[in-house]
Amino acid sequence: MKKNVGSVDRAIRVIIGAVLLIVGIFVQMGSGLRVVALTVAAIAFITAAAGF
Repeated sequence: MKKNVGSVDRAIRVIIGAVLLIVGIFVQMGSGLRVVALTVAAIAFITAAAGF
């Protein structure tokens, strides 16, 4: 599969992942929203690292 992620897109995914990770850990919210925030953060980090 051809990688189509540029450096700007990768940086944006890392920033979004970091923000959602911080929100998921420190912001008081329901457990369902916390799981969603942490899951989306993980997906953002994985796709940035893999380049998809």
